[in-house]
Amino acid sequence: MFVAAALTAGLWPSTAGAQGMENTRSVSLAIGTGFGLGGNVITEAAGNINGTPAVFVEQSYANHFSDALRVRVMGNMGLDFNKEAFVTFAYNKMNATERVTGSSGGYPLYTRFGNTSAIDIEGGVRYYFRPEGPTRTYAAGVGGVRFHEPVGATIRVLELGLTLTDLDYFDQSTLFILGADTGISHDLSDVIAIGAEVGLRYQPKPSAASILSGTGLESINDTGSRWSLPISAFLTLRF
Repeated sequence: MFVAAALTAGLWPSTAGAQGMENTRSVSLAIGTGFGLGGNVITEAAGNINGTPAVFVEQSYANHFSDALRVRVMGNMGLDFNKEAFVTFAYNKMNATERVTGSSGGYPLYTRFGNTSAIDIEGGVRYYFRPEGPTRTYAAGVGGVRFHEPVGATIRVLELGLTLTDLDYFDQSTLFILGADTGISHDLSDVIAIGAEVGLRYQPKPSAASILSGTGLESINDTGSRWSLPISAFLTLRF
């Protein structure tokens, strides 16, 4: 339905290209993914589980999670010839993979985090380097709030018959996020444009849940801040 409306709108005349971004209004739909660049999800600790010595080693966020899906809806408003303000609502889905994260009793210790998600509300300003032509390049500064869902964990040592399931790892958290974007868009008509964007985001660490009490390993989740690289393609409809 959105695509049909966009194609119909593409037949309408517009003078947006002649005036740069000034007085333009548009909505965009973006779909993409992301890559972890830095940050840990487990920090190093030593203790015991059920009386057996255990060690966790430092683990990067990217080793356990992939940003499988990022969907954004954006509202955009031209401020002047080459600047545009925007507000974004984004849904992020993160999938987890089981990894060896240490040892217990000399045997591999496995950890699998639960799949999780987050909702972002962001805002910022784009600066267009070529606002008057059909192909536009831009850079943007971004700030916002992330509502991160809880994260659970399962810890296993197969040789010891140890399985600790459904452990609370990170609590539901509200986090301030910062970043930047750069991208390119190309007009298919006066009111329809397509483009691609790559960004950089920083997320502080979420709230740590109480985990493995009395084992000496309670600090393994005192971490979680990270950098990520979101990449997306988008469709813009001006009106």
